[in-house]
Amino acid sequence: MSTDATARDGSGRTAPGKANGGFAVGRAFTVPGQVVSFLVLVIPLAVALYMSFTDWTPTRGGLAEANFTGTENYGELLVWDTRFLEAVARTLIISAICLALEFTAGLGLAVLFMRSFRGKKLLFSAFLSPMMVLPVVVGYTFWMLFQANGPVNQVLTFIGLSGVEWFKSALPAVIAVILTEVWHWTPLFFLILLSGLNAVPENPLRAAVILGASPGQLFRYVVLPMLRPVIMVAFVVRTMEIIKLFDEVFMLTRGGPGSATETISLYIYKLAFNDFQLAYGAAAAFLVLVSSLFLVHMLLVPVRDHIMEERR
Repeated sequence: MSTDATARDGSGRTAPGKANGGFAVGRAFTVPGQVVSFLVLVIPLAVALYMSFTDWTPTRGGLAEANFTGTENYGELLVWDTRFLEAVARTLIISAICLALEFTAGLGLAVLFMRSFRGKKLLFSAFLSPMMVLPVVVGYTFWMLFQANGPVNQVLTFIGLSGVEWFKSALPAVIAVILTEVWHWTPLFFLILLSGLNAVPENPLRAAVILGASPGQLFRYVVLPMLRPVIMVAFVVRTMEIIKLFDEVFMLTRGGPGSATETISLYIYKLAFNDFQLAYGAAAAFLVLVSSLFLVHMLLVPVRDHIMEERR
């Protein structure tokens, strides 16, 4: 029997031979993407990893001529480089404060938007719009807002407070970075948590109301436990982004005054492109990569356990 005759069986479904041929064609279409991914992701990553074990700089010739130093760069970073350790600690502190504020504001907005009120659709679009703005644009805009004669100080003067030199002292500069980041990314928490609230089933809520639960108890003991996986996903997504905090800080303070707002991404950038210590910067980048993967894994453990419990 010919191949055409066996392409379909009596029920009109595609025969195995035809299905295998379609699968082969589908795989062939993925080859260009895989090649591009290999060229732009895998090879540069492998080169950077090898570079991190050398003392190479652009002023010493080619990478092949560099001396292999083993884990010397990593030891230097973890033991002796106080600026690297301070940048890591600073990034973690700023991230923790931003995540707490963004979660609180996002949850409050999500609860508010569960109710019906006039202008809800317009306000919904307005509250989501900051997330759509490029980080560089956000950083430059807030840099202008926080100038000595900018709108922020004008508002402070109007309400009877003195203006602040936002970028000349450490604490005001950190506050400016945090406010910028919170304004930019609170909509992400708002959107994820609002979706989670809309997916909460009504039966447990009705049962809790019948049993006499107050609105506060209903939210604390019924709604929040059901939102736990959604909250963890929101924190994972946001954590992966905020650890890479660079654009806003670069546009606002360049890491200053001194190194008061220097995040780990900005420090690595300065190592590689200002000091041309590419091998040392590559080692710092891989330390951050591994640490970030471990942190994300730890954040995902509760979500994985919750999913496994639901399947039982």
